[in-house]
Amino acid sequence: MRIGDELIARGYLSNPQLDVALREQKRVHRPLGEILLSLGFVRQDHLAIVTADSLGLPLVRLNDVRPDSLLIAALDPEFVQSSGAFPIRVEAGVLHVAMTDPGDPEKVSAIRQRFPYPLELAMITRGDLALLLRKYLASRESPVSKILANSQSEGATTEVRWPIEELTDALIQEGVRRGATDIHIEPEEGVTRVRYRIDGVLVAGEGLPRTATEAIISRVKILSSLDIAERRRPQDGRMRAKVDGRAVDLRISLMPVSFGENLVMRILDRSSGTVPLGQLGFGGWARERLQEISELPHGLFLVTGPTGSGKTTTLYSLLSQVDAIQRNVATVEDPVEYQIPLVRQSQVESSIGFGFLEGLRALLRQDPDVILVGEIRDAETADMAIKASMTGHLVLSTLHTNSAIGAVPRLIDLGIPGYLLEDALAGIVGQRLVRKVCEMCAEPYEPSAAEVIFLEGDIGTPRKGKGCEYCAQSGLSGRTVLQELFLPPQGFGEVLRRGANVREILGLAREAGFRDMAEDGRRKVRRGLTTMGEVLRVNAVERMED
Repeated sequence: MRIGDELIARGYLSNPQLDVALREQKRVHRPLGEILLSLGFVRQDHLAIVTADSLGLPLVRLNDVRPDSLLIAALDPEFVQSSGAFPIRVEAGVLHVAMTDPGDPEKVSAIRQRFPYPLELAMITRGDLALLLRKYLASRESPVSKILANSQSEGATTEVRWPIEELTDALIQEGVRRGATDIHIEPEEGVTRVRYRIDGVLVAGEGLPRTATEAIISRVKILSSLDIAERRRPQDGRMRAKVDGRAVDLRISLMPVSFGENLVMRILDRSSGTVPLGQLGFGGWARERLQEISELPHGLFLVTGPTGSGKTTTLYSLLSQVDAIQRNVATVEDPVEYQIPLVRQSQVESSIGFGFLEGLRALLRQDPDVILVGEIRDAETADMAIKASMTGHLVLSTLHTNSAIGAVPRLIDLGIPGYLLEDALAGIVGQRLVRKVCEMCAEPYEPSAAEVIFLEGDIGTPRKGKGCEYCAQSGLSGRTVLQELFLPPQGFGEVLRRGANVREILGLAREAGFRDMAEDGRRKVRRGLTTMGEVLRVNAVERMED
C-alpha cells in the first residue's frame, strides 16, 4: 500500500488533503512524506509510524532511548545532523541505531564507515532526534567558548582580534542547540553577559569580552537590515540563519542601556511547525471541546495569559485543526512567527498605519471563514472582532488577562455590551507554561506535608527528577500547559445583563463544571508530570491563597 493510502487507512490523512499533496508533488518533485509535513497535513510521529511499518522496522520513542556514554563520546552534532542517525548501544556485537531516514542507503553507508559493526536499524522522528542532539551533545564545551579560547591563545603576545562572524554564528548555534527561545546579550561595565531562556528560565552562557560586543551587535544589525550608526534609539528587525541544516528565523530587539545596547534575539524555529493540542498538555475533555470550537461556523474564541505563556502556540495549534482546504483561513499578526500552510498571513506595521484594526477591516473584504487576530489591544479592535464573529466568521484571538473568566469584564471595559458578548463568545482558554519532570531521571517520592496540603489530600503518584545529563541536572525538561477552559454556561447572558463581577461568573461556571488552572496544576502534579514548585512559580493567585 502506498504511503498516502496507508495514512488515509489509519485516519491520519483525508482524501482531499492527499489530492492537494499529490498536486504539489507533481509541481516540486519532492518526496510525498516531506510535502505532507510541510503542508501540515500529518504529524511527524504518524508519518514515522507508517514509514517504519512499511520498512519492517521498529519506531523508537525519545523516552525509550538510553544512549551508551562511550558512543556519545564518539559522536559530534555535525555527523548526527548529516546522517539523521543516533547510535544507541552495542549489544552482542551489533550496533543499534535510530534513524530518521533508514531507507536512505547513503546515510546507512555513512554509519557503516564511522562504526565498524553490523547494524540494527530503528526509526525515530526528526523531533526526537533533535531533542537527543540537544540533550546529549549540546552540553559539551560550547562553540562560543572554543572560539574565545582559540582567539585568546593566538593573541597572547599581541592585541586579540576576535572572529566576529564566527562568534555571532556560534551564539545563535548554541542557543538553537540548547533549545532556547531567546538569546540575551547584556553589556555591563567589565564584561558582556550572555543568557539563554530555556523552558521559560534564563540560563547563563559564556560571557563575551567587551571589546567584541559592539562588533557582534553591528553584525546582527547588518544581517537584520538595521541602522548600524543608530545607538540611541530602540530598533527591531528580523534575520534568518541556518543551524545544523535547519532554517531558523530570529526576531531582533535592540535597546540602549548604560553600557551600550542590549540585544535580545527571539528564536523562531521554522522546522518545528505547529504542535498538536494533545502534546501541548490539553486533556481529553478540553481537546474535544477545542476541536468542536475549530469547526464552528462563527463565534469568538480567546486565549488569555501573560507574555510568554504560549498563547500564540495554542492558537496556531487550534488553527491547524481547521479544514483550510474547504474554508478560507486568514490571519493578522504582530509578527508572523510561523508560516502555516494554506493560510493567508499578514503582518501589521504600525509605522504605516496598518494595525490590527485596519488588518481586520481589510480581511473582512477577503471573504474569510476563519480569522486569527494576533491580539485584541483596544476598544476598536475588540468591537470589530465581536461584529465579525456575529456576521458568519470564526474569530480567534488573544487577550492579556490573568484568567479565562477575567477576559469577560475586560471586554466589557473595552466597551463591548453584554448582550453582544452573550451571542458572540464561543469560549476562552486561560493558560500558563510550567516545566515538566525530566522523563530520563524521574522517580517517585513521598510528598512533604506542604505538598499534601497543596494536593488536598489526594496524593496520586507524584514524581521528581533527581538530575541527569539530559536535563542539565535540573530534574526538569520541556514544558506543558496549565489551562482552564471557560465555555459560556446556561444563564451566562442573564448574569451579564445584571452586570455581574468575576466572582459571580466564576460561581456560575463552577456549577457547570469549570475547573481552574490551580486544579489543572494539581492534576498534573498527581500524575507526576510537574512539581508543586513549578505550579506555584507561574500561578501567583494560588500562591497568595495558600
